[in-house]
Amino acid sequence: MGGRNEWTLWVVFFAAWACARGHQVENENLWNPTMEQVEWLQKFHGNPAERAAEGVPKLLLGEHLPPRQSNKKRDLSWLEGIYLPSTNASLVSPECASDVENILRVLESDALIGVIMQKGRFWPILLPDSWGKVPDGLIYGNYLLWGMMEECTGLNVDEALGFPWNYNVTFQGRYCLVSTARSKANESEFESNSDLRLASARVGVALTYPATPPLFQYGTCIPSSCTKEDMEASLMERLSVAGKEVSYLDCKAEDDVTAFNAGDIVYIVVISILGFLLLAGALAEFIMSQTDSQHLRKGPLKYLLVFSAYSNFNKIFYINTKENPAVISCLHGLRVLSMTWVVWGHGYMFLLGVTKNVVGATVLVDEVIEQIIGNATFSVDSFFFMSGLLVAYGVMREHKRAGRVNWIMYYVHRFIRLAPPIALTAGAMATVARFALVGPYGPHVERGIVESCKNYWWADTLFVGNLLEQGHMCLPQCWYTGVDTQIYVILPLIFIPLLWRPKIGLPWMGIMTVVSFVIPTVIFAVYNAVPALFFARPEVPMTEFVDTYQKPWCRANAYLVGCWAGLLIFKVSGKKVNMTWWQALLGWLLAALVACLVIFGVANYNTTDHPDLMPPAVSVIYGGFSRGAWALALLWVVFACHTGYGGPINTFLSHPSWQPLSRLTYTMFLTTIPVQFVYSGAVFLPLYLDHLNKIVETCGYLFIGGLLAILLSLMTEGPVLGLEKLLIRRPGRGEEPKKAE
Repeated sequence: MGGRNEWTLWVVFFAAWACARGHQVENENLWNPTMEQVEWLQKFHGNPAERAAEGVPKLLLGEHLPPRQSNKKRDLSWLEGIYLPSTNASLVSPECASDVENILRVLESDALIGVIMQKGRFWPILLPDSWGKVPDGLIYGNYLLWGMMEECTGLNVDEALGFPWNYNVTFQGRYCLVSTARSKANESEFESNSDLRLASARVGVALTYPATPPLFQYGTCIPSSCTKEDMEASLMERLSVAGKEVSYLDCKAEDDVTAFNAGDIVYIVVISILGFLLLAGALAEFIMSQTDSQHLRKGPLKYLLVFSAYSNFNKIFYINTKENPAVISCLHGLRVLSMTWVVWGHGYMFLLGVTKNVVGATVLVDEVIEQIIGNATFSVDSFFFMSGLLVAYGVMREHKRAGRVNWIMYYVHRFIRLAPPIALTAGAMATVARFALVGPYGPHVERGIVESCKNYWWADTLFVGNLLEQGHMCLPQCWYTGVDTQIYVILPLIFIPLLWRPKIGLPWMGIMTVVSFVIPTVIFAVYNAVPALFFARPEVPMTEFVDTYQKPWCRANAYLVGCWAGLLIFKVSGKKVNMTWWQALLGWLLAALVACLVIFGVANYNTTDHPDLMPPAVSVIYGGFSRGAWALALLWVVFACHTGYGGPINTFLSHPSWQPLSRLTYTMFLTTIPVQFVYSGAVFLPLYLDHLNKIVETCGYLFIGGLLAILLSLMTEGPVLGLEKLLIRRPGRGEEPKKAE
């Protein structure tokens, strides 16, 4: 006999079971089929799909076990090929068929369940309890029926009951996530019978009736003696009759071990070598600081010291409180705030695959203030603006110091500065990241981002991923580094005339800037394209898809506006800029007006309360000019702050506390999205999307991504820049003020 707690659980279970048995879902009269529909459905009468349809709704709608009729045993054969593999030994292995038969035998017998539970073993209720069942809010987007993975994989069944039961079974739980789809052969027939989309209101029928679309994902628990192939064959036999198929089947048991492959080993070796160099450099620096051996810094040991984790860490977190006219200090705060905006917006985007209220998320655009999230893409234009500003400012300063610009180093410095962090991050996602994908959705992430990184890591590292076919990238955020670098490559065509003959170069740069605004405007007009609003309405028509987001010719306007800002700040550097109070105030008001029009100007065309679509004229003007206009607003902010007309805004943006995080924005840009992807593959239950949850998540992404960004910077940025100074001498780089970057 079991203890008091065991009997309590036993009584609670049967009380809940009795309530479930008393709740029958009868809704056969919710639709009135036409004669054509009746004839079409009669083709499936009496087949396994028809039979399964009678049982699946009961289980999916919360009735764990259907009631018995009089003294007959329950008929649970409909579970085969849906939640359990088949008992057909010709379809599955004999061991699998035997274990499934034993499971069904238990579920069919109240008495046998009672005997097992009296012994303190509750697997007969834990196993079906772990299955994914239709939850509340299905229409609201809660269609990720994952079940409870840990409840399944934690099962360890070992039953040996003698007479009169003669029941012996031993297995562990194997969790499987089933992703179903309508078969291609049935797609045309389904489309031609569009009236059958709502043929039944019973959600469970969607799995096995041809007339309704399939459930996207549901989890089940099978005995460990059954393999993935056993379950897949059983599913295909059952679903094929209904015109459905298995798109993905991912199974995992508790004792499954992810094996290391050659790529994993190579990456671990590379990381280990870099880690050793970081520690060795720090140790060497510590020993020299404790002994009278500073002369060794000028010997061969200097190549090891550039890897010192100690000195590079101090460089990252060094805070300079001295004012330097050569430093555009307000960029520190602007850079950090823009990166926070990026990460916040990505939190809504990259976790939709694990969101339980994805349909209901459309209400997030009902308020004007929420356009700050929906238009988070303009944070990227902030970085394009700052990149153009710093490149133009740096080129002009180098030309002034040395009388020329080393264009070879212009390109070399760019590559060695940006490529190593991308390569190391892409390598992590292609190899060791999959070890953290332990949740039900982990295999989906592995098929997506991990497999893409294995095949296309080079595209991101060489800054060409955005020019390849869609999906031929590793890190999705590296479309930005691709666009930024591609614009950077052609900028000498603008700078050389500007440095050679300013009277010719300035008009030439003006013409190119105008062209950068005209090109996206024409594309929006010709292709009837829609501005890249994150929460775009699904009913927005589009005559033809055209990429206006990830191509350099559509994003160059913000970059070139940044170049104008860099030239302007270079011209006034060291000079006193005189403006009256009303001129400064007017500048701030105009900048605020432009920024607000960009962020909130199309709010009424992006809400569920406003059924009207964006007029073509508005779409063309907004799509062609909004990003450049945002950069123009930033131009005033930076110019005013740098010339003494920023007031409290400059005090805030230029505060020295921004400096450490500002130095980490590039590596944080690379690490935060992988953290988000890994998180989506590691969670065990779908997430609920609302603003508070996303704010909390964003704080976590910034913290964890920031720690990884520090490590990535120590392994790549610090050593690379140190080696560059040792190996490559750049003109005019002697004793000079600290550069603006």
